[in-house]
Amino acid sequence: MALTRIQSEFTFSSSSGGLSYTFEVVVDAQGLTTVRNIQTPTSSGCSSSSLPQSVVTDMCLAQDMVALLVDETEVDSGTLVFTGQTELPVSITPGTLNNTDYRVLYSPPDSTIFYTENKTTTSFDAVVGTAYGSVGDPKSVDYSVLVSTAASSATSGSVTFVAADAGSKEVLFSSAFSTDSYRVLLSPDGFFVPRVVNKTTLGFTIELGHTLVGAQTAVVGFDVFV
Repeated sequence: MALTRIQSEFTFSSSSGGLSYTFEVVVDAQGLTTVRNIQTPTSSGCSSSSLPQSVVTDMCLAQDMVALLVDETEVDSGTLVFTGQTELPVSITPGTLNNTDYRVLYSPPDSTIFYTENKTTTSFDAVVGTAYGSVGDPKSVDYSVLVSTAASSATSGSVTFVAADAGSKEVLFSSAFSTDSYRVLLSPDGFFVPRVVNKTTLGFTIELGHTLVGAQTAVVGFDVFV
């Protein structure tokens, strides 16, 4: 018997102006992603043209995230259940990884930000800013461990911020792109929310959204999608 994945579906939630919007990202057998079943606080099945711009942006990011989640570079995945903890340990099967140059993507049921600490080749800690979930209302968070198949590519990598950078870091491509209509998916290692500004065919700038002081550092991973 031959087993073939025909379609995968992922449900996301995005909020804007105090209102919540949900939608599904669907991946077909050819790896193409589409957004469907958009639910607003007042209706369902609406078009993206009637949504707040921030929600439309989240839809694009969700498609990028799903493309990473189903890509062959996923080496481990699972679900964490938080019942009031601020962090949970995660084990990785020994022999799966030979270095700690991996990133972890989280898919919480809300907009809570997670990040990863204490990475080894066999474990890491999933960390959240405040006590998450409760015994009476547990929160399930899917995670995916990703490794890069092109770590030296000009379109993926990471930058390290220090206090002297004043919250801004420029990323330059090794060769100019033919367009500046690309998207950048950022993966912070803390609770700050970075953003991309000043996109050109030569590169872009990452603004940290958090002021570093003293010897503090912050690492932001990036992937560019054209």
